[in-house]
Amino acid sequence: MIRLFNRFYALSAVAICTIFISAWFLKSRTVPDIAPLVSDPFRVASTFDQRLVVFGDSWSGNQSSEPQGKIWTDWLCSMLSCHQENLAQTTNPLLKGKNIGAVVDNKELDLLGRGSQTYTADFKSQLQRWLVAESAATKDISEKAVRSRQDRTIFVVSFGVWDIWSLITKDYDAASKSVERRIATLMGQLDTLSEQLGTTELKLILTQTIDVTFLPGFQFAGDQYKDTVRILEEWNGQLREMVKEWSHGTVYLFDTNTFMMDRIRDWQLYAAGIEEENGLGKNLDGWENVEEPCVESGFRVMMSKEKEQCEHPDKYLFWNEMNLGPSAHRLMAMEIYHGIDGILLNPKGVSPKRHSRGFAA
Repeated sequence: MIRLFNRFYALSAVAICTIFISAWFLKSRTVPDIAPLVSDPFRVASTFDQRLVVFGDSWSGNQSSEPQGKIWTDWLCSMLSCHQENLAQTTNPLLKGKNIGAVVDNKELDLLGRGSQTYTADFKSQLQRWLVAESAATKDISEKAVRSRQDRTIFVVSFGVWDIWSLITKDYDAASKSVERRIATLMGQLDTLSEQLGTTELKLILTQTIDVTFLPGFQFAGDQYKDTVRILEEWNGQLREMVKEWSHGTVYLFDTNTFMMDRIRDWQLYAAGIEEENGLGKNLDGWENVEEPCVESGFRVMMSKEKEQCEHPDKYLFWNEMNLGPSAHRLMAMEIYHGIDGILLNPKGVSPKRHSRGFAA
């Protein structure tokens, strides 16, 4: 009888835990919310020599509690000896294949019938937060001082990974129209930034997005490979064309996808004993793994006590299923730093010059 009661109590405890977990999960899917991870209240610097203002998703957000080290904007700012104001949003995924990080416009998630309603602050929310803080910091200073702040500020806008991710299971026509709206919204927000600051001489680093089918997390996302690649091409193509027509400042557009694919190809050629004339195949960066994540994330790991981490994170291209590792962030920062020289830094007054992975417009 005693064993029967013990078993009953044990089963009851399990049932109660299950109910609480289920209630938490269902609540996260049904209660609309926006969960910014930027400290509150947000303030901008009153003085600085050089400033980097960052808007974006987990690929450029530095507020994560993950021990992955510096992200590319941190590395870039250290190279520039600058002050950084980073409003990009990181996210902790709930379910593999179902997680959504920061996107250009949260309204698009509603239009496409996204399951979860826990939102990360989108571009408009991030931008408005910064504009309010900047307005408060400049209300009592001269116009000359305001212009000086603007001249020493470079903006980073880095969205797309989670935008494409939110479209991988959608009908192609619906996804294509969504891409068009999102790019228009992104450029519209850049217009707002220009108008609010009263200048057409903005300095911008804008990143194209990557082929998410090469992310470790894509194996949990279904079999929408063909349409995903088409949507990627539309995103980057439309962004490229819109940037060429934009007249409110100078934009350095970085080809993030080519950067990532070169890292993967470098290792694959090296493993096959092939070296190309462009230098790929030497594996000078010492990659050990360009396919698997250093650590696993997702619901299964959240329910465990510890995350398994690789022994050499700097030798892995990916930190987790959705984000780059520490060495990749450092290399990306180096490429962007050299790319913006003569364009956003030390401009030489010549026509826009193109680079292997970026161009100015």
